[in-house]
Amino acid sequence: MDSYFFVKSGYKIQKIMVKEIIYVESMGDYIRFFLDDKKVVVLLALSKIIKLLPKENFVQIHRSYIINLEKINFIQNNIISIGQYQLPISKSRKKELMEIINLKLL
Repeated sequence: MDSYFFVKSGYKIQKIMVKEIIYVESMGDYIRFFLDDKKVVVLLALSKIIKLLPKENFVQIHRSYIINLEKINFIQNNIISIGQYQLPISKSRKKELMEIINLKLL
């Protein structure tokens, strides 16, 4: 997997550095990348972007959200704190997330 890729956002082609992705949010036919220093909106399906992102770092926690595991602050009940954001974890996705987290648990 490359450490970056390009997306078309509006009239620009933007470079997205994988390590800068905090999370990705689905907004109908669009997705929004929340990066360390900006947000980028792209006409693309969430199902397509999950295939591009490295599986060891990214997991889908809800039908609308993919997160970067390296950016997690904490998990409490069905909420995940990632960067400065609080996101819901769906019941159907929590088991998969916790299996991944438990592999890294000391």
